[in-house]
Amino acid sequence: MATILNNIYKVEYIESRFLKDITIVPGKGVCLNVWRNFQQLDTVDLSSATSTSKVVKKNTLYDVKLTALLKKQFLVANRHLCYRLTTVTGEKYLLGTERAPYPITNTSDNFPSVVTEKSGTTLSVEYSNTLGLLPILDQ
Repeated sequence: MATILNNIYKVEYIESRFLKDITIVPGKGVCLNVWRNFQQLDTVDLSSATSTSKVVKKNTLYDVKLTALLKKQFLVANRHLCYRLTTVTGEKYLLGTERAPYPITNTSDNFPSVVTEKSGTTLSVEYSNTLGLLPILDQ
């Protein structure tokens, strides 16, 4: 798996409770098995994700960070969200599963003082677990 994923053109989300019955293939990725109702976020330009790994007590832990600039506000409320990321080459990745730990989603509204800076809502998602960013095998 690549450690740095750039050029993500589509970010979609789904509540984790709708990801029951997925099949995780260790070291390979995930099969969603059936169609899932992901909701697309309206992003500005390209988004990015980074995935880093470290070994702690003989276990590999992954830290994944997703950053996207959205055209309008996005309210997380009290939901556990997972994300599907699509790169410009057509590869799809799943960030999060139906079980804890869940991705931590933060949003911040940008009101820049300079006209040349981008305004909108910045979506920041952090996810730490033993699975990392999972390639979707049954696209």
